[in-house]
Amino acid sequence: MKLTVKKSSFVDNILVPASKLSDNLSLKVKEGKVGTLVTSGDNSIILQTAVACEADSDAPCIIPDCKAFLRLFSSIGEEDATLNVEENLISHKSKNFSFKYHLLDENYFGTKKSISEDKLDQLSFDTEFNVTKQKFTEILKYNSIIPDAEKLYFVTQGGGVVAKLGDEQKCNTNEIVTEVSSSFVGSSLEESIPVNIQNILLLSFSSDMIKVSINHKLKIFKLETSTTKYIISGLVK
Repeated sequence: MKLTVKKSSFVDNILVPASKLSDNLSLKVKEGKVGTLVTSGDNSIILQTAVACEADSDAPCIIPDCKAFLRLFSSIGEEDATLNVEENLISHKSKNFSFKYHLLDENYFGTKKSISEDKLDQLSFDTEFNVTKQKFTEILKYNSIIPDAEKLYFVTQGGGVVAKLGDEQKCNTNEIVTEVSSSFVGSSLEESIPVNIQNILLLSFSSDMIKVSINHKLKIFKLETSTTKYIISGLVK
């Protein structure tokens, strides 16, 4: 398979987010896009992401070390990067740089429990709001100020949404509360649903606006942009 992608988009929306969650990366081509579904080790985070591509087939490609491949791919000089995928290796060749990198056998993933993308797409959500990437970065910065605060809560307040970094289950825990959105759509949050802040630290977004959706009953969060979608399991009190 000959696969051509925009280098910056492929790095920002696939390789960097995937490398934070998993060692291995399974790429699939479908309807003019190359994408992946990646889970964290405990399945508490699911990443779905895809970018536009040109490909002459839809052969799957399983990369064994995502971080190593990220370093290789980032060394390509051209913005339009072309990869050649063969049965057991992926390669690139240009005027000043080339590489060959061996792939995993497709049977390796056959032993892993698969997650249904159709079921993920069918999930419904009760509350939705938008958060800027800058505000999201601020929340992560606050974690370095009060590292003992292990949970992030979203709460509707008035007509907007606030985020609280802290731990309601522990005494004498520092906390920070900040408004993240001036409005929301859907139901108000009658009770706060916590997310492990360590899971939030593993997320990566390239877009300036992030849409947050919450399923109250299942305690599931969806954070998405036009190219990237995370499904995160909330913590049970």
